[in-house]
Amino acid sequence: MSGAAAFSPPVPAAAPRERFLDVAWSIGTRLCRDAIWDGDRCNWLGDSMESRAGEWKVAHKSFGPELYSGTSGIAFFLARLYHLRPDPLLAETARGALRQSLSHADDIPPQVRHALYSGWIGMAIALLDAAVLLGDASLGREAQRLVDSQLGHELDPMSLDVIGGAAGGIVGLLALDAQRYLGEAIRLGEHVLRHARRDGEAISWTTMLPTGPGAQQDLTGYSHGAAGIAVALLELYARTGDARWREAAEGGFAYERRWYSPQQQNWPDFRSFATPTPQQPGYSMAWCHGAPGIALSRIRAFELTRDERYRQEADAALTGTWRSLTAPAPADNFSFCHGLGGNADPFLVAADVFNDPRARAVAENVGDRGIQSVHAHRNPWPCGVLNGGESPNLMLGLAGIGYFYLRLFDSQATPSILLVR
Repeated sequence: MSGAAAFSPPVPAAAPRERFLDVAWSIGTRLCRDAIWDGDRCNWLGDSMESRAGEWKVAHKSFGPELYSGTSGIAFFLARLYHLRPDPLLAETARGALRQSLSHADDIPPQVRHALYSGWIGMAIALLDAAVLLGDASLGREAQRLVDSQLGHELDPMSLDVIGGAAGGIVGLLALDAQRYLGEAIRLGEHVLRHARRDGEAISWTTMLPTGPGAQQDLTGYSHGAAGIAVALLELYARTGDARWREAAEGGFAYERRWYSPQQQNWPDFRSFATPTPQQPGYSMAWCHGAPGIALSRIRAFELTRDERYRQEADAALTGTWRSLTAPAPADNFSFCHGLGGNADPFLVAADVFNDPRARAVAENVGDRGIQSVHAHRNPWPCGVLNGGESPNLMLGLAGIGYFYLRLFDSQATPSILLVR
């Protein structure tokens, strides 16, 4: 599985990266302007998706507390922007968003509080990050309180993935405090192992029930599939040296290896609505499902193991992703979850891990495309809410787009939120 030879974009002449910080600043100040305050707390209105009568509909609404689409995710961006371009308004708006998040923390059901993007673990990451960047120790204490109060709770058998399950909880806990929370991360890992499905050397996990008739293959990909779960298990291996975690992680990667399509330069999206028939699978190109997220998983696997197989698979995934980025489509959006920001972020990670200026050039080209088509004309940013308009949140909207531009400006000072480590 090789794609390195095909991945050969030219490296353009250097240009001042401050242009990327200027875009992030423009987005951040808009978020500050549009915040709706109630005392010392703030929220936003924007487009989102809601299930109504069994169908997903666009709704214009305020936001919850979680990292993925809530006020803690917006605060995460604003605090990072403050770190690179300090302004008291950014800091106060970030604090207001975090206060709002904490005031609604109990709205998150107990069975998903261990989750990274949709639970308390992600909120704690945003709080702890802001505690350091804003110099506010009280936010760090709130982060610890949240995490400690959900330790040991009962886990749902299907709570396994990165978005809302145990895999995300593992990487989040280890990122927060690997020593303090290692025991809880191991407990979540044991839960993942108990619910693994083995087929020879391959291991997969059922994280999502089919939405239509017929059977559904276990998913590939980062957010809900084998790639993200395998990375979480490798993180446990790196902290413990226990070979069980590496063996299970390698089984997850072996499962995905079975499904790689050289013709598509991608891995199938087995969600029932994305796959017409088992013989004719669909292919998505996003962080959540497809080559971009799988690229991140293999880059991290190579970092942790130095196994050249993962470097080769990362190159293949990056090549497939790069080719998609060279063919802009009218429906392209710039969001993290399933847009150009999320598809370009793996190239920034690759640039740092592999010391590859070609990879950084790919991401910067995407950033310049946004500057030329959106920022320069003051157009609305295309966000990730299907058939919707702008949204302020991290994974589908403006905060994530701003964070992508912060990463373009300085990827060392702005760690990827798509590969928490």
